Amino acid sequence: MTMKKKTKTMKTKTMKKKKKVPFRGRCPFRQYMPGKPARYGIKIWVAWNAHSSYAWKMQVYTGKPDKRGPPKKHLATRVVVDLTEGLAPGHNVTCDNFVTSHELTDRLFRERGHTVLGTL
Repeated sequence: MTMKKKTKTMKTKTMKKKKKVPFRGRCPFRQYMPGKPARYGIKIWVAWNAHSSYAWKMQVYTGKPDKRGPPKKHLATRVVVDLTEGLAPGHNVTCDNFVTSHELTDRLFRERGHTVLGTL
């Protein structure tokens, strides 16, 4: 018995964005960003279609798994790869400078057939 992997067919432009939802209550993964208008909030990574504004996948950032360990390397690359899982090949993924890297563009093109547009 073989199982087919579900893929989502959308228009070719997919955006990845980091969104902070303002939140002042108690939450172990609440973020503090002093330079933002809403200084406290929950960080959510979102992959969405730029033409229809359809949110394809979301991932809540809950912090480091090990609070005492060293910072995790390539967090942004891992998040983008996770968010583009299941998209049909041939999409253009647009990112900001926080996640854009040569490693990400190379990996998405080779493994998934996506192109990446972003600032360095």
